Order: sequence, then C-alpha cells, then structure tokens
Amino acid sequence: MTRRLVAPGTLFGMARTTSRNHALAVRLAAVAGALALTATACSEAEQARDDAKQQVSDAASNAACSVGNAAIDRAAQEARRAVDRIRDDPQGAESDLENIRDALGAAESAVDGDVKAKVGEAEDAVEKMLGQARDAAEGANVDTSAVDDAKDELDRAVADIKDVC
Repeated sequence: MTRRLVAPGTLFGMARTTSRNHALAVRLAAVAGALALTATACSEAEQARDDAKQQVSDAASNAACSVGNAAIDRAAQEARRAVDRIRDDPQGAESDLENIRDALGAAESAVDGDVKAKVGEAEDAVEKMLGQARDAAEGANVDTSAVDDAKDELDRAVADIKDVC
C-alpha cells in the first residue's frame, strides 16, 4: 500500500494548483501584451499612412496653387494689356484674349478644387472681355462699363486664388 504524504486540499496540494494558475496568468499576460503591441503597431501604421496621405494632398495642393497662381497672374497682366488695345487694335486684342482664355482653360483642366473654380472665374472674365473685343472688331462701340466689370471680375479671381493658396 502506498501512503499519501500529502492529502488532497492541503497546503502542498494547493501550491500545485496555485502554480498552475500562476502559469496561466503569466501566459494570459503575455498574450495581452502581444495584442497591445500589435494594436500599437497597427495604430502607428495607420498614423503613418494618414500622415503620408496628408503630405501627398499638401503637395498636390501646393502644385495646384503654383499652376493656378502662375496662370492667373500672367493672364491678368496680358488681359489688361489686350483690353487697353481694344479701341486701337480690336483684332489684335481679340486674338490675344483668345490665347489667354485658352491658356486659362488648359490651366483649369490641370487643377482641381477651389483653385479650379478661381481659374474658371478668371477664364469667364476674359471671355467677357473677348466678347467686347469681337464686337469692336466688327465695328461696334466698346461697352466700357462691361469691360470694367470684366476687369473687376478678373481682379477678384486673382485676389481669391491668392486667398485660397
């Protein structure tokens, strides 16, 4: 007959159970720690992705502003010169304004968002100036108030694009 040295439920028997519980607790803590690290790594990866998206968006916006500002500034300068020649050389002014309108149209198709809208407004103003140049080329009197209104619209578009950018 074998004798048991330790009766079930005694201090020594409980020590084995406590030791198993401790081992289980250590394993659970390790798993929880691994999950926390994984969650942190995922969170950092998501943040890095979001940061990269923002940088790309900022770069695209800066490029759009660069294109929009350059196009609209040059167009405004050339449109003012062309409009000043409407009475003396309406055909020349008409040709210049057509080129300016087309350049703005090309710039508008290369950008998006608010910059696109402002370049489009400048293009609309130049189109109004072009209408006056066409009328003058056909012998009509120039409507100076319509030309002045179009100049004001162009100036607003130039100022607005600078505000946007």
